[in-house]
Amino acid sequence: MSVSVIITVYNRAHLLMKALLSLKHQSLLPDELILSDDGSQEDIPLAIQNIVSELDFPVKFISQKHNGYRLAKCRNNGARHASGDYLIFIDQDIVLNKAFVETFVKHRTQKQFCVSYPVRLTQKQTDLVTDSLIESSNFSRIVSYSQIIKIKKQYLKDNLYRILKKFRLRSIGPKLRGGVAAINRADYETVNGYDENFQGWGNEDDNFGRRLCHAGICGKNPFYDEFPLHLYHEPFHRYGHRVNLAYFHQQLKELKKGVYRCQFGFDNPLDNEEIVVMTLN
Repeated sequence: MSVSVIITVYNRAHLLMKALLSLKHQSLLPDELILSDDGSQEDIPLAIQNIVSELDFPVKFISQKHNGYRLAKCRNNGARHASGDYLIFIDQDIVLNKAFVETFVKHRTQKQFCVSYPVRLTQKQTDLVTDSLIESSNFSRIVSYSQIIKIKKQYLKDNLYRILKKFRLRSIGPKLRGGVAAINRADYETVNGYDENFQGWGNEDDNFGRRLCHAGICGKNPFYDEFPLHLYHEPFHRYGHRVNLAYFHQQLKELKKGVYRCQFGFDNPLDNEEIVVMTLN
């Protein structure tokens, strides 16, 4: 089995560098890293060149032109250029606990995706995420008791949903959270990856997770004592407005008909545009 980590990127290289440092100190290193960029104005390869030179696995940078918020296409781009048969997706604002990759791999099985749940840090807490803290992975030093309780409650909730789904007492299992998720490549391809009709902020993860579940690929959260950190930054969206909501509800009707494979996805991009590909180390 080979493992590809895919990190979606858009500007904010200072956050990405912390994510990469946490990946460097994993107890189990991936076989490759794919950085999938949504057309950043910042020179990402230049900004991260020092930390990339320290990584003991190959790093590939791919970039599409910026044409609004296109996270679904960005994730599909990463999967298309990945060679691994197990795909771990991370957002660039996520700092990983040391056993993050290893835990995902230990719980890998057929017809199952895995998810984590990050602690959302305040600006003050984010300022405390130093290189030495990342290397030690002792995140309990900066998070509050209530934040840890929230992680444990989410773990219990996710796995309750998993049991209810198993006994057909619930239509879907745990929610897929695309910024901290892992999935078999074969399962990703079964539903044709992310639906690239989702453009603008919101609902692409929920749609992807529901399609997986309807295809018999349910979720699991294996992280009870471990948790990654979500670094604070200004949100991409305004007031939580989801521009894809009408399309999302339209696709729910398609799921009821048994259609879980999207038309424009992994093997059929919505826009056949040129993608820049670079090897960084």
